[in-house]
Amino acid sequence: MAAAIPLQGLKEEATCSICLEYFTEPVSVECGHAFCLSCITQCWEALEANFPCPQCRKTSQRKTLRPNWQLGNMVETLKQLHLPNATPQEENLCREHEEKLKLFCEDDQRPICVICRESRGHRAHTVLPIPEAAQEYKDKLYSHMEHLKTELKDLQVWVEEESRKASELQGNIMKQRKSILSTFEHLKQFLEKEKQQLLSRLEKERKEKLKKIQEKLTRMEKQQSTHRSLITELERKCQQQDVDLLKKHFLQKLIGDT
Repeated sequence: MAAAIPLQGLKEEATCSICLEYFTEPVSVECGHAFCLSCITQCWEALEANFPCPQCRKTSQRKTLRPNWQLGNMVETLKQLHLPNATPQEENLCREHEEKLKLFCEDDQRPICVICRESRGHRAHTVLPIPEAAQEYKDKLYSHMEHLKTELKDLQVWVEEESRKASELQGNIMKQRKSILSTFEHLKQFLEKEKQQLLSRLEKERKEKLKKIQEKLTRMEKQQSTHRSLITELERKCQQQDVDLLKKHFLQKLIGDT
């Protein structure tokens, strides 16, 4: 029995004063007291400054949490020892007076026994029965939970409103895109029609001008042929004997005069 008391004290040293269970991921605050990471995080969740220690109430300006690896290793060692479960009466005994913890000191933020209540250290403190203090703490938790629910509803309304705006924006963008595509499609068709008309007009003009040029070329080629025939005839005459040339010239002139 004598050995069980030190082991029980060691177990209590490995117990979080908030959840009254073995430490899980123990961390130390600036004053040196240790708590489960999740427990101290919940206690300080709604705070932005002046973070009080749940055990000694000493306030720190920063939310400083240092992992306590040594304490964590000790807890794991204790778990492996398979200590016999203490009765509820033993678990809720005051370490100093071995009396049942029935009261809660609001100043020190920890359970105490009736003997502690009359001691000099707690006599001037505000003390409540544990059920009443727990109910007050629960009321605070419920109040905070309701506040979070209200904020959640507001956030949901905001999300729905922003989603509606996004949907409307998407619809408007799609309409504008459709309008732009339609406008440019009509413009494309108009330009295509204009292009075809201009090309057709240009082709007609080309054919008409080419026709005129071809007709002119035909006349000129005919004139060229006539000129070549005359030149050939004249060259032939120039090669005749002078007497023959003159005789023929005389006869042509005589025929012409007649």
